Amino acid sequence: MASKNKENETHPDFDERIAEGAERLKERESAALHATRDAVVSGTERTERALHRATDATASAAQRTHDRAARLGEKGQEKWAEGRDYAEQSLDRVFDYVRENPGKSLAMAVAGGWLLGSILRRR
Repeated sequence: MASKNKENETHPDFDERIAEGAERLKERESAALHATRDAVVSGTERTERALHRATDATASAAQRTHDRAARLGEKGQEKWAEGRDYAEQSLDRVFDYVRENPGKSLAMAVAGGWLLGSILRRR
């Protein structure tokens, strides 16, 4: 019976080694958790910075596009106004010519009509 009691008794060295091993395991787990947390935080911060840069670049490109479209719109309106003015001036010159030369104008109209009619009849 004495041998059974000795087997059931815990050994102080064995208990200390288990406690030390458990403590080392806790320290390693804690270090791994801290390293993982730091890596996640660092990755999140890098991702956030990259998203901010992408957002800024997109906003900048959109602003440049808007500005260019506005400039092109203004140029288009200017060209439209210039074309309209040119057409009005040309029409005024034609009316002035017809008023100053009614006979020539009538002869050119008749000749133009005859030429146009001949071309269209041949088709």
